[in-house]
Amino acid sequence: MTRPLSGSAPRTRLPTAQRRAQLADAAGRLFRLRGFHQVSMADVAGAVGITAPALYRHYADKQELLAAAVGGALDVVEEALARAPEVPLDAFLDVMAGAAVAEHDLWVLLQRELRHVDADRRAALDRRFGALARRFTAAIARDRPALTGTQARFCATGALAVLASPSTHRREPDPARHGAVLAAAALAASRARWATGGRSDAPARPAPGGRSEQLLDTAVGLFAARGYQAVSLDDIAAELGMAGPSIYHWYPTKADLLVAAFSAAGDRLTARHTSPADLDDLDDLVAGYVELGLADRLLFAVYVLEAKNLPPEAARRVRQALAADVTAWLVALSRARPELPADQALVLVHAARAVVQDVVRLGRWHEHPDTPTALRATVQAVLDTPVVDR
Repeated sequence: MTRPLSGSAPRTRLPTAQRRAQLADAAGRLFRLRGFHQVSMADVAGAVGITAPALYRHYADKQELLAAAVGGALDVVEEALARAPEVPLDAFLDVMAGAAVAEHDLWVLLQRELRHVDADRRAALDRRFGALARRFTAAIARDRPALTGTQARFCATGALAVLASPSTHRREPDPARHGAVLAAAALAASRARWATGGRSDAPARPAPGGRSEQLLDTAVGLFAARGYQAVSLDDIAAELGMAGPSIYHWYPTKADLLVAAFSAAGDRLTARHTSPADLDDLDDLVAGYVELGLADRLLFAVYVLEAKNLPPEAARRVRQALAADVTAWLVALSRARPELPADQALVLVHAARAVVQDVVRLGRWHEHPDTPTALRATVQAVLDTPVVDR
C-alpha cells in the first residue's frame, strides 16, 4: 500500500487486476485512517475516481475489500521474504523492516480492522500471518538456539510489535533510515534477555462495584472483543440482563461509555506520577505502562485501538494526553541517552510502547508467569538499541 491517497483521482480505464489492486490499496488506507465502519463503498470509489456501481463490478462488499487490502499487503511481505530464504537474523530483519515501512497500513488493519471480516476470509488471512510469525520465530530460534520454543515465540511477538509500530503514528520522512532503525530495534527485541520468575507489581484489578462501574466494565469487554462500532447499547445491557433504555440513566450515549473508558485508562497511567520528577524517570514510565497493560488488558486494548471513535472534543483531549505521554518518554530517553539522534529516539519510543501494547493484548502472554519480567526486559532492550548511523 504505497500509492498516495487523494480526494479523487482522474478516471482512467485500467486492466481488471490493476484496478482491483488500486481499489484494495485505497480501501486499506481509508480503513486505517477512519476505521472500517466509517468508510463507505462510495468513499473508496471516489478515492480512485470511479463510480460506486463500477466498484461493485470488482468487489461485492467492504469485507471483501478489507480482505483484499490485507492480502495484498501480505503479498508484498511474503515476496520480500521469498527473496531472502534462511538468511541470518539481522538480514532477515532488514527485509522485514523494509516491508514494514512500505506496507505500514497492514499492521493496524490486522490488529484493529480484521475482526470485521467474515470468519472464512479471516481464517485464510490468519493462516498466512501465522505462517509469517512461525518463520519469524524460526529465524530467532536459529539465532538463539538456547531459547525454548515459548521464549522464541515471545521474542518474535516483541520484534513483530516493533516492526508494526509505524502503523500507529506519523511516518518518518526518510523511509530508508526509518527501516534501518526499526531493523536494529527489532534485533534488540529478538535478543532481549529472558528472565524467569517475574511478577507484576500492578494492583489487582478491582471487581466492578455499582451499576455504573458494571456497565463500564461490560462495555470495555465488548469494545475490546468486537470493536466499538460493532457494539450497541442493547448488547451491553443484555450482558447484564438489563433493558437497553435503562442504561441512559448512567450513560446517555454509547460515546459516553467510551469517553469514560479512556478517562479510566488515563487516570491509571497518571496515578503513579505523584511529582514532576516521576516523569523524568524512564523506568517509572515504562513500569506504569506495563502495569496498566497487565492489570487491565481489555481497558488497555480499548485505549490503544479505539481513540478514533471518540467524540471530537474528547478525541482532542486524548490526543493531547497521548502526545504528552510520548513526549515524557522521549525526554526521559534523551536524558538517559543524550547520544541518540532525535529521530531515532522517537522511533524507539513508539516501538517500545508497541511491544507493551501487543504482548499484553495478543494471545495468552498475559497469563505467563515470566511475562512481566520478560516484557520489561524487551522494552528496555528496544530503548537501548545502539545508535544507527545510516
